[in-house]
Amino acid sequence: MHGRCDVCERKPGYGHKVSHSNRKTNRRFVVNVQHRHLMIDGRMRTVNICTRCLRTMVKVPKAR
Repeated sequence: MHGRCDVCERKPGYGHKVSHSNRKTNRRFVVNVQHRHLMIDGRMRTVNICTRCLRTMVKVPKAR
């Protein structure tokens, strides 16, 4: 899945996975991106949108 939201331009963040023994290894915080068909400006568009944008945006009719 595409790693960037088309609405808010969020992308994966990077950090450390910390074990119980406090060892730090690299990891990615991946954005939860969904592939949706949405009505935008009167036209049906296929967008990659994060779940945060889906939850907080004005309710738009979902296609099918």
